[in-house]
Amino acid sequence: MRRLGFSVSVAVVACGLALCLPGVALADDEAPKPAPRTTLQIGGVTIVLIAASDHLYAFVDRAEDNAPVRKAELSIDSVDGTSLDVKQASEGLYVAPFNRTGHMHDAFMVSLESPEGTGDAQAEIAYDDLPDTAGSDGRPSLASKLAIALVSGGIGAIASALFLLWRGGRKLTAPRPVGTAQTV
Repeated sequence: MRRLGFSVSVAVVACGLALCLPGVALADDEAPKPAPRTTLQIGGVTIVLIAASDHLYAFVDRAEDNAPVRKAELSIDSVDGTSLDVKQASEGLYVAPFNRTGHMHDAFMVSLESPEGTGDAQAEIAYDDLPDTAGSDGRPSLASKLAIALVSGGIGAIASALFLLWRGGRKLTAPRPVGTAQTV
């Protein structure tokens, strides 16, 4: 019986500690957020800038039918005047290395030369996909998960101890044989 109580308390503690493991969540109703992006238009061309995976992606499409723009030349400068090294990855897709670590937003000057449109336009990207380090997003922090695990383990241990005390305090009687009664 003591083994059963010990096993139950160990199981409760293990389940409580599982809540503390990174990546384990009971219910996360929040869907992944899309990568930060902005859209701008130069002439008949729509440019979508997306900041993700230490790169700035620029999708250059015709506004009328969303087809990639052929023979476009794109340059992007940051607001401090630094020119990004923009390379054409495929038709209508341009990629530049871009590390946004620590930024809350960035501003760019985008220049385009193409048969569908030529000109300059400003663009800003606000980063709303950054994790909240203060824990104010409603999700429990590691410390609160650890506290939940410890309280759950304590409750399990107390319940197991009470069960063992209750079982140990009762006297067990030998079972009586079951059968038919005979009268004389």
